[in-house]
Amino acid sequence: MNDETAKTIEQYRTRLDEINRLQTERTRLMGVGTVERRRVTVTVNADGITIDIRFSSDIGDLDYDEIATAITEASRLAVADVAEQTTALFAPIAPDPAGRIETDEILSGIANMRDQLR
Repeated sequence: MNDETAKTIEQYRTRLDEINRLQTERTRLMGVGTVERRRVTVTVNADGITIDIRFSSDIGDLDYDEIATAITEASRLAVADVAEQTTALFAPIAPDPAGRIETDEILSGIANMRDQLR
């Protein structure tokens, strides 16, 4: 194995380790949405699934339709929150908008290595 091939393999392994670490971190994310003057708070997990709904002590000031609407809106905000967190978490490995895409370079290196091994 030449130095370039070894370097490509090491870059690939490093990138894969980083992706695995970020995926593990993502599973711990939670999004929160609060509406109706903090009367309704919804928390969702990293997959956008509701894991908690809280009502303040003055929730009785709202009728049932208002509570239902508030839960829906708070859920939407919570999902948007966790989506923003996920985007921020993965930003370091996202393709560079200026055109520098390390993943493509690594995959190209792997393809070259494959051709050399034939």
